[in-house]
Amino acid sequence: MERYELKLKNITKKYTDGDSENTVLNNVSINVKPGEFVAIVGPSGSGKSTFLSIAGALLSASNGEIMIGDTNLNKKSKKELADIRRNKIGFVFQSHQLIPYLTVIDQLKLIPKLSNNKNTKEVNEHANKLLKEFGLEHKLTKYPSKLSGGEKQRIAIARALMNNPDIILADEPTASLDGERGREVVSMIKDEIKKYNKAALMVTHDERILDLVDTIYRIENGNITLEMKN
Repeated sequence: MERYELKLKNITKKYTDGDSENTVLNNVSINVKPGEFVAIVGPSGSGKSTFLSIAGALLSASNGEIMIGDTNLNKKSKKELADIRRNKIGFVFQSHQLIPYLTVIDQLKLIPKLSNNKNTKEVNEHANKLLKEFGLEHKLTKYPSKLSGGEKQRIAIARALMNNPDIILADEPTASLDGERGREVVSMIKDEIKKYNKAALMVTHDERILDLVDTIYRIENGNITLEMKN
C-alpha cells in the first residue's frame, strides 16, 4: 500500500496581541517521509505544539503550505479537512482523552463509526488485532477508570491507528507517564511506524526517548534547526 509524505513548507504563524504582532513560527519547513519517526524538541512556548496543530490541520498557518502526498491542505474546505483528519491522520495527545463511558473495544470502534465505515466485521477484526499488538486483548470490556496510565495511553495509540492513517502526530505522549512506561509507549509508536511505513511527527520534552526516533528538529525563537538525523 502506497504511503504519503508529510511536507510543511515555509510555515509562518503570527498572532496579534493588541497593537503588536507576535511571530510564533518563522518560515519553518520540514519533510517527514513514510516510515520516518521525527521528534520536535524545544523550550516551552517555542511553537512546538502550534507547529503540530498546523501539521494536523487543527490550526491554520498565516503563510505556507501543508501537503500530504500531493494533497495541498491549504486548498481544502473545512469539511474536506475534517475528512482528512479522520482518515489520513492519527492523533496521540498528551492526555489519553478516552471517553469514560466507553469500553476499550468501543473506544476503538468509535473512530471508523465517525468515518461512516459500516463494515462491522472488518472493524471488529482490526480493533481486536490492534489490541492484541498492544497487549490489551484481555482489557477489551474494561472502562478507562479500571486501567493504568500506561494502558490508557496504549489504547489511545491503538485508537489513533484504527483508520490506518498515513500520518501519526503525537503531542507529548509520555507527559503523564513514568520513564519506563513512557519509553514503552514510544517504542510501540515506533514499531507501528516501521511495520506499516507511516510518517510520524512527535513533540516532546522527554530527552530519555529521543534515541528511539530517526530525526530530531529543534524549534526555538520561531525557527527550526536539524539537530540529529540517523
